[in-house]
Amino acid sequence: MEYVPVPEIDEEIARIIAFFKWDYLDPKRIRMIRSRGTRSRRILARCHALPKALQTGLALPAHYIIELVSENYDRLSEAEKTKTLIHELLHIPATFGGGFRHHDYVHAKRVNQLYEKYAESLLPPPAISAAVPVQYGIRF
Repeated sequence: MEYVPVPEIDEEIARIIAFFKWDYLDPKRIRMIRSRGTRSRRILARCHALPKALQTGLALPAHYIIELVSENYDRLSEAEKTKTLIHELLHIPATFGGGFRHHDYVHAKRVNQLYEKYAESLLPPPAISAAVPVQYGIRF
């Protein structure tokens, strides 16, 4: 396996966290990596945490790594990539202590609802019509 940092996706993670006001998530302690060389056919991404024992032994706060499985993730549409990022962020609990939320909380319905809200914010504002409406002899 080969692992490569993906700083441009770190920025997307920070935008998603800010949009949803997930203040309990610290984007400085969430990093994205891309892996190559897996044989997995179904896994798009994985969320890894620094275990509590290592946090204590190294005197470090909790950190999370989201691994994007290149062979599968890179083939996705932009929408599905964003949904995958939202899905992985949902695995990180509000305690931000090194644990995980399981799939009873992180499921497709929740991810799709959140994605729809986020996608709406990415749409450009409606175009202003070239024809200027005239009402009561005043141009608006």
